[in-house]
Amino acid sequence: METDSSDYLVIGSGPASIAAVMALVNHGHHVTILDVGTTLDPKRKGVVDRMAQLNPEDWTEDDIATLGGQREQQSEAVHSKRSYGSSFPFATPNALRIDWRSSGKFNHSLAKGGLSNVWGASLLSNRQQDIEDWPITIQDLAPHYREVMKFVPSTAILDDLDEFLPTYSIQSNPLKPSVQGSRLLSDLDKERSVLVRSGIRYGRGRLAIQANGEGKPRPCVYCALCLEGCPYGLIYSSTDTLAGLIAAQKVRYLSDRLVETFQSDGERVVVVGHNTSDGTRFSFSAKRLFLGAGVLPTALICLNSIGTGTGRATLRDSQYFIYPMLRFCGVSGIETERMHTSTQVFIEINDPSVSRHTVHLQIYGYSRFLHDELERTFLRWPLRFAFFRKYFLGRLMIAQGFLHSSESGHVDLDLKHTPDGKCFLEADAVCNPTAFRRILKIGWKLARNALKLRMFPLFPGLQIPSPGSGYHSGGSFPMRENPAQLETDTFGRFPGHDRVHIIDSSVLPSVPATSITMTTMANAHRIATKASSLPI
Repeated sequence: METDSSDYLVIGSGPASIAAVMALVNHGHHVTILDVGTTLDPKRKGVVDRMAQLNPEDWTEDDIATLGGQREQQSEAVHSKRSYGSSFPFATPNALRIDWRSSGKFNHSLAKGGLSNVWGASLLSNRQQDIEDWPITIQDLAPHYREVMKFVPSTAILDDLDEFLPTYSIQSNPLKPSVQGSRLLSDLDKERSVLVRSGIRYGRGRLAIQANGEGKPRPCVYCALCLEGCPYGLIYSSTDTLAGLIAAQKVRYLSDRLVETFQSDGERVVVVGHNTSDGTRFSFSAKRLFLGAGVLPTALICLNSIGTGTGRATLRDSQYFIYPMLRFCGVSGIETERMHTSTQVFIEINDPSVSRHTVHLQIYGYSRFLHDELERTFLRWPLRFAFFRKYFLGRLMIAQGFLHSSESGHVDLDLKHTPDGKCFLEADAVCNPTAFRRILKIGWKLARNALKLRMFPLFPGLQIPSPGSGYHSGGSFPMRENPAQLETDTFGRFPGHDRVHIIDSSVLPSVPATSITMTTMANAHRIATKASSLPI
């Protein structure tokens, strides 16, 4: 068995883990990272590297098609999107076994960079009223939001949304909205005061995109490939920060290591797992362990390690839903427009008659990804006609929404064992009737304000995927002031495991509707900062 040791050991390389690593490194500590770390296959990477050296007009149709890829509905989770046409961000079934009892399921990641390879890159902080059940406050998180936003790029501008949800960033890195996005913002500006009185605030989409191209081959050229994968690597992935840390020799990164369990042993923690390349076993000793493998892998590791006898946890979820929105005025030429295709506009609903928590909407315009999704519906037939495409696609926008986890479904997680002693998770997505009622209220709120928004929700097109499908999940081991079994303290530690810190969204007591990554990173940075001053 391979054995090794380190003072500070981090599991995973997703956004939470890298935020914790940055905190530890900034306090003068050298860190070892254990990760499975799957990456893009060489053939596709070659295509991306070639495109990165060219202007968009020099790209071939074959290369563009390679980045688009094709998603098989039968074999992949609903609403999972690929990275550069590849499903490498998502773990293969035999890497870490998750058995779903219900039809709903979502993918986990064992890739280098985790789900930041495929995320929507939305950046939003939380409001205090949405984390009242947390043992920490926004004031506790604020300095760590600021630290995270020193190394994560942001396209945020100072607009009315900043008063409601601060950016915590001093960057000047704006991204120009598409024509659809610009016209929507212009229409909203005309009704700003009325919308604010009705509990609706809005602003440009805040995205983790290096639009000015600093440190990249070139700035954003508005090639409309954001949702397939930026050929210039402008969309932030935690691998960007990791690469810099490795180059500066501030971390030791060990891939192909799948951690299975940990054990507290006096003043050290021992993790055990296997090498995914050859199956050999390894054992790693550390003075402090920071576990950020992602909610499903983290749950499996923790339930297999704590030994409470229950082997059961509840994963909280921010319910994801989609409303197609029909604009009153259309835009021509969108199929050939040079634009970015990430979120164009954020809309926040703060109306007690709809929800006692903030409701978050991300408004998307036309993209090839959206067109491909429409091809999977009955609309594939009328889309064959240029007349229909011209007058329908130019009016269609998509509202992707999220609810607070207190009004959403959840996922039950049970630890199971095979006859030969191997462990796996049995997962069951459980819907919440409250979520359906809230989503209908949101639709009705949008419909009542249609004249001000200059768009109307298409209720027949409403989609409410199973809990977990939006990847805004956490809270399986929530932080508490006085944690019980399978709960953690404000340092992300289980009782009796003072040197093990859970740092991903597993420790969030609830999941607000505003996008999860920025807060998860800030909390991981906070935990690692606090832990860096503890004795080792």
